[in-house]
Amino acid sequence: MKKALFLTAIILIFTQFLTGCQPAEKPPVVDVETIILKLEDDWEKALTSSNVDGLNKIYAETLIYTHSNGSVDDKASYITKIRSGETKYESMTRNDRRVKVYGDTAIVTCHWDVHVTARGTKIDTNARYIHVYARTGQDWQMVAHQATKITE
Repeated sequence: MKKALFLTAIILIFTQFLTGCQPAEKPPVVDVETIILKLEDDWEKALTSSNVDGLNKIYAETLIYTHSNGSVDDKASYITKIRSGETKYESMTRNDRRVKVYGDTAIVTCHWDVHVTARGTKIDTNARYIHVYARTGQDWQMVAHQATKITE
């Protein structure tokens, strides 16, 4: 009887010890699509407020920015246009956003109506765009933007 009580006490103590040694909970897994859509929202806010610090964080150093008129900027030239006020995004409306993830690459397609003032001229564009994001270490950054005007 004493052995049974002793064994029961040891089992209870051991069980309490194991219960206290549960592995730490893993941090929640954030869906890549959610991260990319947040970056898209951050991009819109930064672009329409001419927030070059925000754009610098979103754009990779190797950014290729192809406008709907066919002109191409790299990160430095594009940021310079935004900073100087040469290009000012007044507003945009986006819909039909879709995200596809391929490993460390994500592609966003979207329809947008964008209203810009460039070198003093107002430009209203109905277009579709494609954004390409790449994972750089732990972060995602936009590496390409390509817009195509809708002519119909």
